Amino acid sequence: MTDRALKQTRNRGQGSIHRKPRSPYWNVAYYAHGKLHREVARHIRTGERLLATEKNMTEAERFVRERIGAIKAEKFGAPSFVPPSRITVNDLLDDLVAEYKLGGKRGIPREVNAKFASNVKRVSEYFGSWRAASVRREHVVRYIEEMRAAGKSNATVNRRTQLLGQAFRIAAKADPPKVSREINIPKLDESDNRRTGKFTPVEAELVAASLPAYLADFARFAYETGARAGEILKLRWSYITDGAIKVPAADTKARTARVIAITPELKAILDRRAADRRPGCEFIFHHEGSAIVDYRRAWQTACVINGLGHFECQACSTVLDAERRCPDCGKKPDRPLYVGRLFHDFRRSAAHEMWKAGSSIEDCMKTTGHQTSSMFKRYADLFSEDEERARQLEVQERRRQWRESQPKSQPHGNLVVMMPGKAS
Repeated sequence: MTDRALKQTRNRGQGSIHRKPRSPYWNVAYYAHGKLHREVARHIRTGERLLATEKNMTEAERFVRERIGAIKAEKFGAPSFVPPSRITVNDLLDDLVAEYKLGGKRGIPREVNAKFASNVKRVSEYFGSWRAASVRREHVVRYIEEMRAAGKSNATVNRRTQLLGQAFRIAAKADPPKVSREINIPKLDESDNRRTGKFTPVEAELVAASLPAYLADFARFAYETGARAGEILKLRWSYITDGAIKVPAADTKARTARVIAITPELKAILDRRAADRRPGCEFIFHHEGSAIVDYRRAWQTACVINGLGHFECQACSTVLDAERRCPDCGKKPDRPLYVGRLFHDFRRSAAHEMWKAGSSIEDCMKTTGHQTSSMFKRYADLFSEDEERARQLEVQERRRQWRESQPKSQPHGNLVVMMPGKAS
């Protein structure tokens, strides 16, 4: 069938199907908002481009009918039709980063942290050059399967696909919209990713004492307050007023201002930091007058020294020896895999100790800066396995006592049913 015959067989207002010179695909043309739009016909379900064959003719007609139907549906309150464009996923990710820097809904400017930037980069490496209009749920599912096959945890997979979903959400709500719809992205279960690592007071002090001098009080401050590392590193001397540290909203993860009361332990830490204060540096915790950029290598070494972590060979997952050499392959990896306690475990430790000491959950949340009781309970790890077992035994003991207090027999028709309990 010729291109002329194709156009003649379609009624006015139904669009057209044609094949461009030297193009192997079916193309469609239709009017939307008074303008002519042309694009390559795609499979409705998979989004794959349709080759210009008789077999694909029906699917190409379905494609153009979907476009015309979406345009007509606007009159009945459906979302505005967004003609496909050459906008790529990279363009959407750029908008996501810009939105992140502006502070999202709260509108408080913030810096792009390394983890966020790394996840954006990984998404860009896979989807970046794709046209945004061609990305569908099936493609995201395939991406998830590939990441899981590569050994990525469910949490890592969710963080990356979450960014992709946010990028499409921002684009769909833009004025005018840049994509016609959001993507329904599946979320993997993260219940097995819950960390419960905690420090005892002795372990916390051993690690702090093993750190370089400029990081020792930084670690002690985290253990005493349960504050996040990023929040602590932004603290300035100007925040200290009336016996407390007043942290502005811009420096907190929740973007909510909070107050840290200065206890005797914190006063001792601040006194030591004041003795090491450098001209022109407003940071309470610094490295020779400059902001602390990365503490992870020093932290990992301190934990390994005190038996709270170890290094593994990424190639064969074998624990490295004292010289950080793999006993199996004999290699000395430049970036060995660290397995052990995290700096964030100080936050879990502080939350758990505050609650165990008898304070209410509400008071503990005000001290640690948690926003919801459910998140605090997760961090505090309120009931260990031993405590949960003891509580279950207590519940069953009360049940047994209740059963013993009930009548030992009850009539049931012509039968007498003996109830469990001690013989009278």
